[in-house]
Amino acid sequence: MSEMPESLMKSIFRGEIPEQLVFPYPRIDPDEADMVRIIQENLLRWGAEHHDAARADAEGKYPDSTFKALAELGFFGWNIPEEYGGLELSMTGFARIYSTVSELDGSLPVILGAHASIGLKGLLLYGTREQKRKYLPDLASGKTIAAFALTEPGAGSDAASIQTRAEKQSDGTWLLNGQKMWITNGGYAGFFTVFANTAVEINGETKDKITAFIIEADREGFSRGPEEHKLGIKASSTTPIYFDNVVLPPENLLGEVGKGFKVAMHVLNSGRLGLAAGVVGGSKALLKVAIEHVKQRRQFGRPVVEFELIKEKISRVAVNTYVAESMVYLTTALVDRDDVDYSLESAICKVFASERGWQSINDTMQMMGGLGYMQEYPFGRIMRDARINQIFEGTNEILRLYIALAGLQEPGEYLKQLGHALRGPIKGFGFLADYAFTRVKGAVTRPHLARAHPALRKYTAYLTRSVEKLHLSVNSAIMKFGHRVVDRQLMLQRYADCAIDIYGMLAVISRVTGRLEEVGPKEAQIEHDMARIFCEGAWNRVRRNLRQIRRHEDRPVRRLADHVAQQGWYNFPL
Repeated sequence: MSEMPESLMKSIFRGEIPEQLVFPYPRIDPDEADMVRIIQENLLRWGAEHHDAARADAEGKYPDSTFKALAELGFFGWNIPEEYGGLELSMTGFARIYSTVSELDGSLPVILGAHASIGLKGLLLYGTREQKRKYLPDLASGKTIAAFALTEPGAGSDAASIQTRAEKQSDGTWLLNGQKMWITNGGYAGFFTVFANTAVEINGETKDKITAFIIEADREGFSRGPEEHKLGIKASSTTPIYFDNVVLPPENLLGEVGKGFKVAMHVLNSGRLGLAAGVVGGSKALLKVAIEHVKQRRQFGRPVVEFELIKEKISRVAVNTYVAESMVYLTTALVDRDDVDYSLESAICKVFASERGWQSINDTMQMMGGLGYMQEYPFGRIMRDARINQIFEGTNEILRLYIALAGLQEPGEYLKQLGHALRGPIKGFGFLADYAFTRVKGAVTRPHLARAHPALRKYTAYLTRSVEKLHLSVNSAIMKFGHRVVDRQLMLQRYADCAIDIYGMLAVISRVTGRLEEVGPKEAQIEHDMARIFCEGAWNRVRRNLRQIRRHEDRPVRRLADHVAQQGWYNFPL
């Protein structure tokens, strides 16, 4: 194993556990922690005194005073360097504050995330010194709001299908035409990171490649469409934007010509992680409201909180939130290292947090009983707001495929080379899959996790066995299906779910190990209980998913779906 692997989770797919990226569980810098705490306190104080989430949802917008207050609190410049007027927070500090914002309502973090997590992130990562000097001061102060424009009517997750086009002119300028849809902050942003197809010469042949550009809203030919009417996050702005012969000077190019896809993916990694942090904050706020209610509500002569079915829900929400939080801050530490590929981990955090957060909304709403359905409580609004989390920043279905395929890439390359060494293409192993699986299994050394606390030995064993089983199953699948593995989406989903559970176990074991070492088993009993609850469930899910790689009902599922789709509706006689 290399001393510093480029990706924690890609190492997991190789059957290795890079402990140096997991232990000790990361802690925020003490000086930054003090700053973050002050910002959080100021935010919550302002929220309690001035923020009316229900009114903003009903009116479909925030008052100007909200933007002014956020600017004064420095919220538009969290991740912008101090030399340009920002706070220059680490990703860990950023995520902590973003989580607190999400305790107030669902639209506010969407606006701030679209601005800081993705809208101006490309400028931070790929902008020139001159571009940063020109734009960042106004972006940090809130004078200018940023937005990210990738999605089009015919191009969502399939970014390669975008039709917006930038043609280079003889004088070095670019002529931009096209449209984007569902652009958060589209109604008032003044700075847009926009992606367009451009002609690039590769080996003497002209091909279309995506390129990133900076576009100011005051450019001639730029226009905005009407506000979209959304199910939730109603106080945020979502509009289409249009480009009609917009002339862009050469200095508005962001990064290199033809390298825009890389810019977009790097930016979205940040956005997914911010989203996951926001879900953590929202879940905490909901649990607090629900617990206050079940403590006061009495039925059959005692508080509802004493009933086991309510305790189960409280426990489930707490565990889901704890695991998501553990995963998020293990990942933000990888980002802050600046020497590790965190793309898989970011996608995993987004999928886990958005789905478990949705479950937590359902559980807390159920704990409220009929009151949870009433508009005077925030559950209905938050449920509408939260549903988007499984869709934007990459749908969870697409992210699952990405997690699995990116994880399979390195084992696939190794086995491809092995196949060539044995004078045969990898697909030639198909009929020998079971034999190959046995041979590979015998050659693999079981992954080791030495730095976990001894009190977590049982869950550490679950983790290492899960890593081993995943690695062996992946190798077998690649040898059996070869390049056809790309089309086995139900199988890839199971691998992704295994990876998600494994990363959850890693994060929780690391975090609880830190607590056990810090305060001892007695004081850390509750954290130990959460590790037990999650790891037991995760181990069972991993085993079930890997069993279903070989024994599944995928064929009848496909046949049924094809039948219903062909009929066009549910058509089964009684």
